[in-house]
Amino acid sequence: MTKDTAPTPAKSGSANGGRSKAGQSKAGQSKVGQSKAGQSKAGQSRAGQSDRGSAKRQGEPSVAPGDICGVVYCDEHLVVVNKQPGFPVLPSGTHRERSVIRALAAMGLGQVFAVNQLDREATGLVLLSRSEAAAKALRWNWRSNLCERQFIAVAQGDVTGARGRITLPIGTFKEAGRVRRRVVDVDEGGRTAVTNWRLLARGRGMSRMLITLQQGRCHQIRIHLAAIGHPVVNERLYVERSTEMPIAALVGMTDVRKRDIRKMPSHQIALHSFRIQIPHPMTNEVLHLEAPIPRALTDLMPGAWVVDAI
Repeated sequence: MTKDTAPTPAKSGSANGGRSKAGQSKAGQSKVGQSKAGQSKAGQSRAGQSDRGSAKRQGEPSVAPGDICGVVYCDEHLVVVNKQPGFPVLPSGTHRERSVIRALAAMGLGQVFAVNQLDREATGLVLLSRSEAAAKALRWNWRSNLCERQFIAVAQGDVTGARGRITLPIGTFKEAGRVRRRVVDVDEGGRTAVTNWRLLARGRGMSRMLITLQQGRCHQIRIHLAAIGHPVVNERLYVERSTEMPIAALVGMTDVRKRDIRKMPSHQIALHSFRIQIPHPMTNEVLHLEAPIPRALTDLMPGAWVVDAI
């Protein structure tokens, strides 16, 4: 005899509830997907705004590191570079990326510390340390007259004599909210500054000079040469008008000879950090470093009368 069993009721409510929950789940997933998509778009929007803002803040053309400076000497303690004109040593103003510091970072040299500065418009040797200990030692040597620096400058006019010394003190003052420098009496806050020079060549209304400094002030050479009436060619800061090309260089010349004269680029002055002699910060071995004279300087005085060798 077969035992009757009650039929199992169909769980229609449960099935409907399952489908409902599944629908709710799918709807939830859809909302989540929409939310994520929205977040993604928002993120992309913020990223785009950030990129545009960054580009707007920088507003700088891209320059290869090698076009900013070239490495002359490098070890684990210091690096010496030959800086090109138009670039500062430290990031500043409109040159946040186009600087010696950023160029060395792009070359893989990591963190470096500038020991000496060089005008943006000038060229030549810049000394940087690769550690705080080396920086401290180098700056001590730099300030203790253990370092000798030599510059090549092309000045306007015929300098009188074969050699000389300028000992005018230099001080600072404020003009239109900016710090400026000029010759100032010691009684008025001027600081001692000594510039030794030797005439190398003259011609075309210009003089090529070898200038030696031991402990220099900011813009010392430019200020001193302008003060004695022979500013650096292309000087714009310490003269009332640009000294881009002396008129005497063009007087009485044929058109062919005029074409032989090269003009200094507008972003460059005729000043080049030529040699540095300094004790190594760790070994005390005296380093003799040199950067070739740029052609822009030598082309200023074709056929010049050479007075003395470097």
